[in-house]
Amino acid sequence: MSKLIRWGIASAGKISEDFVIALSTLPASDHKVQAVAARALDRAQEFATKHGIPKALGSYEELAKSTDVDVVYIGTLNPQHYEVAVLMLNNGKHVLCEKPLAMNKKQVEGILAAAKAKKRFFMEAVWSRFFPSYQRVKELISSGQLGQVKDVEVNFGFPLAHVDRLQKRDLGGGVVYDLGIYTIQVSQWAFQEKPEKIESKGTVNAEGIDDDVSATLTYSGGRTARMRFSSKEKLSNTAVIKGTKGQVTMVD
Repeated sequence: MSKLIRWGIASAGKISEDFVIALSTLPASDHKVQAVAARALDRAQEFATKHGIPKALGSYEELAKSTDVDVVYIGTLNPQHYEVAVLMLNNGKHVLCEKPLAMNKKQVEGILAAAKAKKRFFMEAVWSRFFPSYQRVKELISSGQLGQVKDVEVNFGFPLAHVDRLQKRDLGGGVVYDLGIYTIQVSQWAFQEKPEKIESKGTVNAEGIDDDVSATLTYSGGRTARMRFSSKEKLSNTAVIKGTKGQVTMVD
């Protein structure tokens, strides 16, 4: 018999709602949302009532100290990921943190250090890696059916100028954090190694936040990934992975 996993939710926003709805499709004997916390108690209470969650809390500190929560999903705004993740880990909670993991390398290293020190599970929630299509592509690559991966081309973009969290610095905006992470992880999924060189160019909005980026990642043997991601316009939203024996195209 599997052990019941008791979840806490940090933030009562839309992304947290999506996660709770998805979690509800799993067996209730395996997963239970025990508590939700927000910086405004009334928002947590409204969220808890809507989703049948037993406990609503008015601070992340209360959630971190809750003895009836095993793992916390973090759906806060990007700049809060580091602070909340370290808080939860230091209080003995396992953590699933929404992407992007943090705002910079130093913060990422701090989170990982806390997870290792407390011997707690920590993962960045990049949902696309669990899509059946991604699992199939992984199988094609690992089995050698595509041969050696030589080239990747990814485009991902939507008109998102109206979405404040992408456009404002204090909300952790930037198309790299929101859409670019998906194009980069496709490349990493295909090559399974760190790039040797990264070249990029793009445009920024009035606040100096990146809104359209083109990049080339060069891997061992001169193999490349070319990508573009944009919050200014809709792109083809495709990924093409080419190998020495064939290629695969992923759509949307």
